[in-house]
Amino acid sequence: MKKLILLMSVVCYTFITASGADYEKENPQDTLRVYYLDEFVISSSVKETNNLKNMPTAVSVVSPKQLQNTQIESLPDLSSYIPNFFIPTYGSKVSTPIYIRGIGARLGSQTVSLYVDNVPSFNPSAFDFEFQDIQRVEVLRGAQGTLYGRNAIGGIVNLYTLSPLAYQGTRLTISGGNYGQFSLMGSNYSKLSNNFGLSAAAYYKRDDGYFTNSYTGEKVDNSENAGGKIKLEWQASPDFKAILFGNYDYVTGGAFPYMHVDSTRSNFNEPSSYDRHLFTNGLSLEWRRSGFTVHSTTGFQYLKDDMKMDQDYTSNSVFSINQKQKQHSISQEFTVKSDLNKTYSWVLGAFGFYDRRVVDTPVAIKEDGMVAMQGHLDTAMERMGAPLRIVYANDRIDLPGIYTKPSKGAALFHQSTINDLFGVEGLSATAGLRFDYEQTAIDFSTESDGGDVNLKFQIPNRPMPDIFVEGDTLIEGSFSRDFGQLLPKFALKYNYSPTSMIYLSASKGYKTGGYNEQVFSEVLQGALSESIMRNAMSGMPPGMLPGGGAPGNGDEDPSLEEMLSYDPETSWTYELGGRYEMLNNKLSLTYALFYSRVNDIQIIKLTRQGTSGRTVENAGKSESKGFELSVKYSPISNLSFYGDYGFANARFKDYQASEDVNYAGNYIPFAPRHTLSLGAGYVYKFGNGSFIDRFIANVQYTGVGKIYWTESNEDVNGEELYQPFYGLVNGTVAVEKGVFSLELWGKNLLGKDYNSFLFEASDMTTGNTNSFVQRGYPARIGATLRYTFDR
Repeated sequence: MKKLILLMSVVCYTFITASGADYEKENPQDTLRVYYLDEFVISSSVKETNNLKNMPTAVSVVSPKQLQNTQIESLPDLSSYIPNFFIPTYGSKVSTPIYIRGIGARLGSQTVSLYVDNVPSFNPSAFDFEFQDIQRVEVLRGAQGTLYGRNAIGGIVNLYTLSPLAYQGTRLTISGGNYGQFSLMGSNYSKLSNNFGLSAAAYYKRDDGYFTNSYTGEKVDNSENAGGKIKLEWQASPDFKAILFGNYDYVTGGAFPYMHVDSTRSNFNEPSSYDRHLFTNGLSLEWRRSGFTVHSTTGFQYLKDDMKMDQDYTSNSVFSINQKQKQHSISQEFTVKSDLNKTYSWVLGAFGFYDRRVVDTPVAIKEDGMVAMQGHLDTAMERMGAPLRIVYANDRIDLPGIYTKPSKGAALFHQSTINDLFGVEGLSATAGLRFDYEQTAIDFSTESDGGDVNLKFQIPNRPMPDIFVEGDTLIEGSFSRDFGQLLPKFALKYNYSPTSMIYLSASKGYKTGGYNEQVFSEVLQGALSESIMRNAMSGMPPGMLPGGGAPGNGDEDPSLEEMLSYDPETSWTYELGGRYEMLNNKLSLTYALFYSRVNDIQIIKLTRQGTSGRTVENAGKSESKGFELSVKYSPISNLSFYGDYGFANARFKDYQASEDVNYAGNYIPFAPRHTLSLGAGYVYKFGNGSFIDRFIANVQYTGVGKIYWTESNEDVNGEELYQPFYGLVNGTVAVEKGVFSLELWGKNLLGKDYNSFLFEASDMTTGNTNSFVQRGYPARIGATLRYTFDR
């Protein structure tokens, strides 16, 4: 395998077609050279003041053929195909954290933003949906705050879907494979008149699951996915165009197949599932004027989901959670952009949004959890020296809570590019500035709802009757915070040939702060214990307690708002990169060297050992430095090779976790140091009269690692805790005849075993810390039949 990697790392691919070259000659400002055998992709942006193929930032564009040949069916499948781009599998679509160049977040606000036809998504729970009829995917790496604002600290992912005015045809696809995999997709793109187009698409997908729960003997992660979309496009005149689209995605099934690190099966007794409804809608208006274009994008997104999880991940009845979300998001952006074929190019824009998320997150402490709480209570009484024992009689306590999290914001931004700077042909400078304002809030109403807690008081050699003590607590209130940021960007670029350039850039990124509702399970447990002890002790004779009062820990606890809130992250990214095309465009090379510094990095932590609460806290500073290299080579028109490699050394620069623990110098958890993608594609065209028109073969090798799992980079025994570098082999073989094609495919063909996610959880019943993992998917094979009729 090492020899294979060494051999393929020096080869690469480019994409060559005469039709693509002709189009570029006619439209030199609006084409990105992404050639994949017989394909080219037209790419433009409503914001950028540089044409996309020469942007002074690291950008990767994935075409429809690449998506098909590399079996990329959703955003997580892009992981490691793009340098320093990684999405771990967390067991469900409730969270799709994206790591770019070592910058990312497992929970909380996203660090990479997602746009679908220029409409933003405000929640990582909306990131993972089925790709269908994607026109292209753009991944911009590095801080993109000037043009995109908040939560673009690591980069941007832009998805664009097919236009019914640019493409007309019908597509049908049916696919099946092992583990009960089955999918059915269909779409139609039509012109209803010369200037009005309509498209409609639908899909259904299912599988039986890949991991077994030994407690039930059934699969943990079986799933069903269905959805559809519609798009209307109206070219009312040469100068005005309107696009209206609506997408719907529904997912249901099992989730979170977490298992002990030493096991090959899950083993839990509570329900584990995830259901989601997702609507994304957009209205795009474009007016072309002499020298500039006005663009308006209105977006609306509705998300409703229901997550159930056994939060102790064992067959014991300790914790369970049932989280429900309802989210409404609306956004509006206006841009005015000059034509790009001018010496001076500029864009001016305004953006506003309102987002409201309601989270219902009841946590239940069950039978075994109550036994553990009894142990904690016994320990507390022993420390006080109290001559009695208090015994819980309840078999469970519920900790319900409803949290409303509204946020709203506005921004103004401008970016300018001056070409042929100082009269030097090919030299350009770009500068931009954005003012971003946001107000975020939380309204909460939560309580410990166990009814009257039945307590039994026991004193040696002295019988006592059972006493009912009120132990309920109600916590209500609201908090809000305002944030404002200036986000500048600077770049110099030199095109020293029509197909080669070098650039140097600096940009600021910003990730919003906010409030963390997950900490309430810890707050409620503490409030419940305090109320029980206070009410129970109030009726006891003074001599029964040391000092004649109720127990206390003597520590000054932080305020509730301090426990809930966390500050924004900010970053600066510096980048040196370039692109070259040689040998008559048969060989292309892109590279980037980068350095990022992040202040007030947000980290997810357990609130206290042995509890279920988690909180977001700011953890000092971090830095990430590394490089990216993409090489593509097509020696002949029907053969191509590629290699993409990313290296990111992401570490804490300053992180004082506690008085005695300093993580400075440790690697950022969940962010891989290396990403690698190698592949080759071959097309053979048969002569006229042959039974088969074309034979197509593709093979890919993707690798990722080393990935540390904790801030300490160690397990509880002080040993390094990480996933070593691992690689997966995927491939497809297809034959085409007319409008039909038959494809055989395989993923993880060599059956590589690896962990895609590992976390540590405290066992409330024993006080021990255990490691749980999400295993990587096993080898999968199948076949796909396609019908494609292009009009």
